[in-house]
Amino acid sequence: MKAKRYLVFIALPLLFSVTFYLQLKLDWIKKDRKDFESLLYLPSGKFIKTAALGFDELLADLLWVKAVAYFGGHYLTDKQYDWLYHILDIVTTLDPRFEYVYEFGGIVLSIEANQIKESVALLKKGMEHHPTAWRLPFLLGFIHFYYLNDYKVAAHYIEKASFLPNRPDFLPGLAATFYTKAHTPELGIEFLTRVYNSTNDERVRRNIEKKIKEIATGSKQ
Repeated sequence: MKAKRYLVFIALPLLFSVTFYLQLKLDWIKKDRKDFESLLYLPSGKFIKTAALGFDELLADLLWVKAVAYFGGHYLTDKQYDWLYHILDIVTTLDPRFEYVYEFGGIVLSIEANQIKESVALLKKGMEHHPTAWRLPFLLGFIHFYYLNDYKVAAHYIEKASFLPNRPDFLPGLAATFYTKAHTPELGIEFLTRVYNSTNDERVRRNIEKKIKEIATGSKQ
């Protein structure tokens, strides 16, 4: 499926680049293990933000480096990431505009740490602060499809991503497919009709017409 292939396309380079960096820094990570494990005792992001006295972004950058070290230390050893969400939540509370952290957390927490609830929470938080970033609702859609087997909610998020700037062309059709799998083909047709009316791209319109016919034919069988 295109959604799964696309997520892998996003996630693998990210994980490979982090892993390569961590392999180079393995001795440093082992030596500094006690230092970044101290992050576990950090209070909530809101408390730290109040105490940061205006240095929110600087502190967020420093904690982001520590978060990568925490992830790397466990990735190369026991693969236990019990506190990763806590750290990333603090970073994004200090600097909500740090878009990359939401993507990193959404991918790593779900694929590597199997912390689905935490991954969803971080991505939803990211959507609040980055309403035009299509990757965030796309990742939420993928997680609800792949891990939670909830096609209707998956379709809802893919639909949101479909109306955002620079999104891939395949997203409208994917959202419609999920609506169909959720036994609500009428929602898929309604959504595709809205996409059809919102674009002047003839190629896109032809693809949408084809998809609507497929859904309508399948729902009558």
